[in-house]
Amino acid sequence: MSKGIFRKRNLGLLIKVLIAFVALWFIYREVQLKDQDTDLGLGIGFLIKTEQLPVFFGLIVLMMLNWTLEAVKWRLLVSHIEKISLWKSLKAIFSGITIAIFTPNRVGEYGGRIFHLQKADRIDAALLTIVGSYAQLVVTLVTGILATIFFIPEHVGLGPITPMQYNLIGILMVGLCVMLVILFLNTRLLTIIINWLPIPEKYRHYTNVFEYHRSATLWKVFLASLGRYLIFTLQFYLLLDLFSVNINYGPAMMMISMTYFVMTAIPTIAITELGVRGSIAVYFLGMVSTNVSGIFTASAMLWLINLAVPALIGVVFIFQLRFFRKSD
Repeated sequence: MSKGIFRKRNLGLLIKVLIAFVALWFIYREVQLKDQDTDLGLGIGFLIKTEQLPVFFGLIVLMMLNWTLEAVKWRLLVSHIEKISLWKSLKAIFSGITIAIFTPNRVGEYGGRIFHLQKADRIDAALLTIVGSYAQLVVTLVTGILATIFFIPEHVGLGPITPMQYNLIGILMVGLCVMLVILFLNTRLLTIIINWLPIPEKYRHYTNVFEYHRSATLWKVFLASLGRYLIFTLQFYLLLDLFSVNINYGPAMMMISMTYFVMTAIPTIAITELGVRGSIAVYFLGMVSTNVSGIFTASAMLWLINLAVPALIGVVFIFQLRFFRKSD
C-alpha cells in the first residue's frame, strides 16, 4: 500500500470520527437544553408508557416510512448516473441527516449522500439531490399558500378588501400553486435559464443534469414529496393530540402548514430548528389552543423522532462514506 493511499484512508477515517463526534455532541447538547425548556425528558417518559406504546411505535413506523420515501426519491433521481439499491439509498439518507444536524440549512445533507456513491460524478449527484429538495420545497410552498387562503380571512381579517376581491386573490394564489408544480415538472427549463449566466465552459455541461428526467419521473418524485409531507404533518397532529392540544384536524393542518410555510424563509441549522419550529408552532397553533407547553413538547418530540433518532442511526453509516476514490 502506497503512502498516499494510507494517508487518504487515515484522513478519511479522521473526518468520519470528527463528524460522528460533532453530531453526537450537538444532539446531546440540544436534548439537554430542550429538556430544560420543554420538559423533553417528561415527554419521552410519557410517550413510552405502556398505554402509549402503540402510538410511539406508530410514530417510529411513520418516521421510517417518511425517510424511506426520501430514499425512493433520491434513488430515482440518481439512477441516471449510478444504479443503487433502496438499502444503499436509505443509508445515504441517514448519513445525510447526521451531517445536516449541525450544518446551516442542512447543506451537509448533500455530502452525506453523494459520498456513498462509488462512480457517479459528485457534482451531478449534488445537483440531482437539489432537484429532490426542490420538490419538497414546492410541496411546502403549495400547501402553505393554500393554507394562507383560509388563514387570512379567519385569523387576520380582510381589512379594506372585499370578499369578492379576496376570492379573486385566492384564485390567483391557486394559479401560483399550479405554476410552481408545472415549473418543477419542467426542470429542463433550468438548463436554459442557467446557460444564460456567465458560467465557465468547463462547468457548463453540469447544467444538463436538469434534463435527465422526464415529467413522468418528476411526477413520482413530487408525489413522494407530497407523501412525506402528509406523513410528518400527521405525526405532528398525533403528538399534539397526545399532549392534550385539542384541535380539530382541519384547523390543526392549516396551522401546521403555516408553520412549515414560514419556516422555509428562515435560515437555520437543523439542530436549532427545534427551537425555531417550536416558537413558530406556538405562534400559529396558539391561535386555536391555549396549551402552549403541549405545543412545545409535541414540536420537540417531532424533532426527536424525525431528526435526532435518524441522525443517531446515520452515525453508523457515516463510516461507510467514501471521501476518496482510487482515481482521486
